[in-house]
Order: sequence, then structure tokens, then C-alpha cells
Amino acid sequence: MIKVKLSTDFPYEPIIRQTPGRRGIWGDCQFYINSEIDDCDYWVVYNGVSQPETAWCPPQNTILITGEPPSILDYPATYTRQFARVVTCHRHISHPRLILNQTGLSWHTGRVLVDIKNCQSIINRDYDDFKDMHTLPKSKLMSVITSSKDFTEGHQKRLNFVRKLKDYFGEDIDVFGRGIREVDDKWDALSPYKYHIALENSVYPHYWTEKLGDVYLSGAYPIYYGCPNLGDYFPAASYTRINIDNIEGAIRTIEECIRERRYEASLDRIIEARNLVLDHYNLFALITKLVREPLPTKKRIVVVAGQPVSSVAGYQAKTKERITFYPQE
Repeated sequence: MIKVKLSTDFPYEPIIRQTPGRRGIWGDCQFYINSEIDDCDYWVVYNGVSQPETAWCPPQNTILITGEPPSILDYPATYTRQFARVVTCHRHISHPRLILNQTGLSWHTGRVLVDIKNCQSIINRDYDDFKDMHTLPKSKLMSVITSSKDFTEGHQKRLNFVRKLKDYFGEDIDVFGRGIREVDDKWDALSPYKYHIALENSVYPHYWTEKLGDVYLSGAYPIYYGCPNLGDYFPAASYTRINIDNIEGAIRTIEECIRERRYEASLDRIIEARNLVLDHYNLFALITKLVREPLPTKKRIVVVAGQPVSSVAGYQAKTKERITFYPQE
């Protein structure tokens, strides 16, 4: 088995549930998630690290996968050049091995975060549950999830749009979200519904999040605002686009979806998209695809919380030496 050290500053997310049997294995890769292992074949940093870490690893096999969009966080060269490869939706990052791609953001449906500080969560559904799931009975028409947060332009736009939807559709749409109508598990706001209005806070190529993936996992049909090249990832018949800058046009499109019974007409495509989320765009599937190449000589690498350094000399050298990784503040 290929040993993959996976470090992340999102330790409260129970991402091991995204592997079959919760074993931390995908294909020929064994993942060690935020584990203090001293030796690995690949080291993947998912967004950042929370504390100093060290391990022996080939420097060519170090990978950064970004976890935030450009509107939320910048990843400067002093940070990204510590890694041999960078997987991201940030097209303006300067790096010799930049991979523009979706970044395998973790699922939210099927889990309850009990205590983020102490990384305590309840897993209600995992990879195996979603994989075995067939068409669900749908007792309700349509839902949308937002929050009362309005500190970014994207938040404000989304909140205003949801208010307009509620004014227009009334009892035909249920609104969920923090500060509005909270649910512990997103599954309860998605699975009973035929349609879900999925609204990203940020719109960039290759950037789609659990706001879409969770809809497919919960067996609903997404009416979607966000990623402009979503067609590169999912079949066209598995979703309908709207533009929340055109509220009247978006409402007409939603009405068309309901009138044309697109949920019923697209059941096979929803299942196809769900399987893509499970088996292709899953973080572990993404990483496994990246690591299937010859493994070079190992050397000591250190990941330490602190200020970015101006340079990391010889990070592609094959001889053993100590390298320090500094996470972004």
C-alpha cells in the first residue's frame, strides 16, 4: 500500500467516512489523517496545518490542495512554492505544477458537528450508506439553505435572493440555515425534497462545493448558481442553472423545473451525478489519482506553523535533507 499522510486545518470534519468501511483506504493508498506518522510516500496538505508536523517523505510527492476560493483567501507564492504540486481553483497562483481542478471539498450531509473545538462529530451516513442508497421517497417539493451571515457581497446577494424566493413561492419552499431555521444534519434539509436551490457564495471556474455535492448525495435535483464550467464535471441533465442577479428570470426557471417535472425525468442522471461525487470527486479519489506515479527517494520534511519563508531551497532534491513547511496565517 502507498502511505499517504493527509494533514488539514479542518480537523473537525470526519472525512474518514468518505472512504469505504471508514478504513481510510482508497485503491492502493492508505491514508493517515492528521496522524503523527514518521514516514510516508506522499504528503498532502489540505488547505493548511494547525500545528508543527514532521515526517520522512519525497519532496516531489508533496501536494497542496486549497480549501478556500479567491474571494475568501489568497495563497501567496511564499506559501505555495513549498509544495511540489498545487491543486486549486485559483488560476492566478504562480506555480510550475499548478493543477486547476475541483478540490474535493468534504461532504456536510450525513454528519453532525457536536464540538468543533474538540473535533467531536456524529456520523449518520458514510460512503457505504450513500453508495447503497437508491431513489428516496420525496414528500416535499423544494428547499434552500442559506444563513443570516452577510459580511461578504456573496452572502448578501444570496440572502436577498432567498428572501425573494420565499416571498414568491411561500409554503412551496422551505428555508433552512444558521440563524434562520437550523438543522443539525443537512440531510434533513435535503433528502425529503425533490428540488434544492444550491447557491454558492463565490463563483469561479472549477469551484463547486458541498452545496452541490450534498444535494446529489441526498437524492435531490439541484437548481444551481455557481461554478461556470460545471458541465465539465456533471451531465447537463443532472442540474438546472439559475442566475441570482436576474431574480425574475431565476424564478421563471424554477417554475419551469417544477412544471416539467425535471426531478422525475432526471432520476438516472441524479444517481449518475451522485456516483461521480462518491467515486471521482471525492477527496480520496482525487488524491489517489495524483499519487499513482513512481516514488522517489525519501527525505525529511517538516511542517511547522508560523510565518512563510521567502524561499525553500532545493525542495526537489533527491538527497535527504530537512525541509520546513510553513502554513499560511
